[in-house]
Amino acid sequence: MDEDLKRLIPPLIIFVLLVQVVHLHFEISELKNEIKGLKSQQRQYTQIIWSEYGRDIYATIEYLQKTRPDIMKILRNASLAVSEISTQNFHARYDAKEGVLWVWYDPYSYIERDIVYIELTVYYQNGTRVKDFPEIEYQVNHTTGEVLGVPRNTAERTVERAYLRLRKNITASIGLKIIQEASWQSLGVFPDDGKWVVVEMKCASTKNISLCWFVIGEVDKKTGMLRKLEVTRPFQESDEKEVELRMMKESNYSNPTAREIKRSILNMSGGLLLNITFPNS
Repeated sequence: MDEDLKRLIPPLIIFVLLVQVVHLHFEISELKNEIKGLKSQQRQYTQIIWSEYGRDIYATIEYLQKTRPDIMKILRNASLAVSEISTQNFHARYDAKEGVLWVWYDPYSYIERDIVYIELTVYYQNGTRVKDFPEIEYQVNHTTGEVLGVPRNTAERTVERAYLRLRKNITASIGLKIIQEASWQSLGVFPDDGKWVVVEMKCASTKNISLCWFVIGEVDKKTGMLRKLEVTRPFQESDEKEVELRMMKESNYSNPTAREIKRSILNMSGGLLLNITFPNS
C-alpha cells in the first residue's frame, strides 16, 4: 500500500467516527425531545383520568383497607397506590417515579361498559415498589362508585401463590422427591355462592413414574381472600385419563356448576389428599 495512503487512513477513520458521534448526538437529542413530549402528553392524560376515575381508585383503596386486615398488618411503612386501570376503552399503568399514568388504547377490550378494573400495589416512601405484595385487582361500578369484588384472574393468582408455598410438602407427601419435569393446566374458574372456585391440574415426572393431581381453591369473590385449598390424590398419567379429562373440559360448554366439576374431579382422582381451610384474617 502507498505510504501516503497509509498516513491518510487514521485521520479518515477519526473523521468518520466523529461524524457518527455527531449524528448519534442529534439522534439522542431528538429522542429526548420525543420522550419529553410523550411525558407531557401522558401527564395531561393522567390529569384527565384522575379527574374521572379518582373516586373509583380511592374507593378501591379504602375497600382493601376495610376488607383485608391480613394485608394491612404487614404494610408498615409502605402505602397503597394504584398500579393499573382498565376500562372498556383503555388501559393505564401507573409510574410512581414519573408520577404519570402511561395510557394505551385497547380496541379489543372485554370489559363491560361502566365497569372499571383497578389493580392495587404498594410502594415504600422512596417510591420503590414492594416486590412480594400480591397482585390484587378489583371490579368497580364507575356509575355508583361501588367496589363489586375481585375478578377471576385475581382468584387464580391467589390460589397459585398458596399452592407454590405448599408445593414442596405436597410433592414430598406424594412421593416425588426429585422431579425431572413439571407441568400444569387451568381447567377453569367457576362462580359458586359468593366464591370463585379455581381448578387446576398439576403433573410431575420422575425417572420411573408420571403423576397428576388436581388443585381446587376457593376464593371469596368480595374480598379476594383464600378460603380453602384442596389437593386430590395423585393418579398416573395415561391415555384413558387424558380422554376423561378432555371430556370434562368439553363439558364446560354446557355450563356445569362448580359442585358438578368438583364431583367429577374427586371421582376421577379417588378423593382428597389435602384439605386446608383458611381463617378470615
